[in-house]
Amino acid sequence: MLRQLTLAVTFLTGIPLKVEGDVSPADLWRSMGWYPLVGLVLGAAAWGVYAGLLELLPSLVAAVLVVLLLEAVTRGLHMDGLMDTTDGVLSGARRERALEIMKDSNVGAMGVVAAVLILLLKVAALGALTRADAAAPLLAGWCAARALPALDVYAWPYARAAGTGEAFTRERTPGPVQLAGGLLVGGVVATMFVSVAVDAAGAWYAGLVVALAAMCVALLVQAAVAKRLGGLTGDVYGMGIELAEAAALVVGCALVRLAA
Repeated sequence: MLRQLTLAVTFLTGIPLKVEGDVSPADLWRSMGWYPLVGLVLGAAAWGVYAGLLELLPSLVAAVLVVLLLEAVTRGLHMDGLMDTTDGVLSGARRERALEIMKDSNVGAMGVVAAVLILLLKVAALGALTRADAAAPLLAGWCAARALPALDVYAWPYARAAGTGEAFTRERTPGPVQLAGGLLVGGVVATMFVSVAVDAAGAWYAGLVVALAAMCVALLVQAAVAKRLGGLTGDVYGMGIELAEAAALVVGCALVRLAA
């Protein structure tokens, strides 16, 4: 269990934890079950930083710093997936060529545009939220975003014969999906208590709405990509996380307006 959690932390973040021994595909797959917990901790840390910065800076400046910090901690891994997927899928090329474009380390115009737009959307949405109202998007949203990879691997085949994400897909046993689902439920419940405690918009149901909406947005886009490519890749898993995070923040803003 500790080994799997350590793998989850080292893969999703730049935190240099030591992993003893050789890492097998089974280890990688099982580690994905712990991703939502890592997401919840990241979201909680981001919320704490945002709350602190709001005491010193305008909300928009605080939002920029938090988004930059999150991208730095995750080493831009998911953003890279978003850019590569956008370049390949929107290239208009056939499946095989689209996959080649996604594997290319060079970033095209569409990838840059997608990254800029997602960053702008995250900053604008987070900057529009108060300390209390940012709790549900950052906690439940970041937790839900990282529940997606295990579900993606279980639901769709890997689109390539080999690749960075291929080793994660060789097992496909239900255990990690069940663990990810259980941790997501726990994260939503924890968010409910936090939202009620800080009197956030939507209170007890905010975390549930944010998590469901964020996952639905990402899964709908990933389903379209899977149809185009005949499956998903590691880049598409990363894209899903970025889309879910952005959707969570936007839904958080919507909850505020609806509660007003």
